[in-house]
Amino acid sequence: MNKKPIIVSSLLALTLLGGCSSYYRYQSEVKDDDLVEVSYEAVEQLLQHLKQPLPKGNLVVINSLVNVGDLGQSMPFGRIVSDQISSAIHRSGYRVMGMELPTEIFSKNEAGILELPEKTKQALDNVHADALVIGTYAAGRKNVYVSLRIVDIANQNIISTTDYSIPMGPDARVMALPPEPKQ
Repeated sequence: MNKKPIIVSSLLALTLLGGCSSYYRYQSEVKDDDLVEVSYEAVEQLLQHLKQPLPKGNLVVINSLVNVGDLGQSMPFGRIVSDQISSAIHRSGYRVMGMELPTEIFSKNEAGILELPEKTKQALDNVHADALVIGTYAAGRKNVYVSLRIVDIANQNIISTTDYSIPMGPDARVMALPPEPKQ
């Protein structure tokens, strides 16, 4: 029995399979979306789906997006998306103010209803804000999930929402995940 054809066939198969593995590895690399474009589209969605009027020129306060897994934490991802949302809302004709509000925006009253704490409501009233944009994000294995809301400050009702995800590319990964502990 001639072993040469078997060896050649085996080497050829290994070579071809090795080439395929690098192809699939290359294909599985996640690329970042344009985060600015995605943020602007999210604001378009928020403004298109308002459940009550929010006249142009009104003051909208933008709070940093917080990590849903740790509401006390805002990574660079949450801060940059908040800044991009501020820009998009400003370009849409609203006055915009960034404000460092408590990370847990709403608290439960005695009846179990979520409401703005008095101190936060007073701070928003002092600047004559009409609406508040709040949001959370969660980093998954392949995507970062974002949830945004516009809240009418006067009645504390949510007047618009949108949810979206972006691929967990290299930039999103660096901004959304805590840095690896140094050893």
